[in-house]
Amino acid sequence: MTQDSGMSDRELRRLTRGFGALHSVLRLRILSALAQGESNVRDLEVQLRVSQPLLSWHLTQLRQAGFVSAERVGREVRYRLRPTAFQDLVRQIEHVLGFSLADKAT
Repeated sequence: MTQDSGMSDRELRRLTRGFGALHSVLRLRILSALAQGESNVRDLEVQLRVSQPLLSWHLTQLRQAGFVSAERVGREVRYRLRPTAFQDLVRQIEHVLGFSLADKAT
């Protein structure tokens, strides 16, 4: 247990993994595209102008971090954002900081 945040090392590692998953311009572009609605790999590939293997690798990283979910529909996989994952990340940050970010907004 860390003294300053009250979070266990395990919880802090999970928070670090979340930040790591967001540490990529392409991943942020993927999240921005999915914020417009669910999509499949082919549509994202065309929209973002990246190769399918690269896109799939980044989608896997985002899925493992919990920011994106995937659902097979027939022969395709549909990807969508998981808004609760972002809410959880904010709550964890607030826990580390010891205050609500909404309360400190100017």
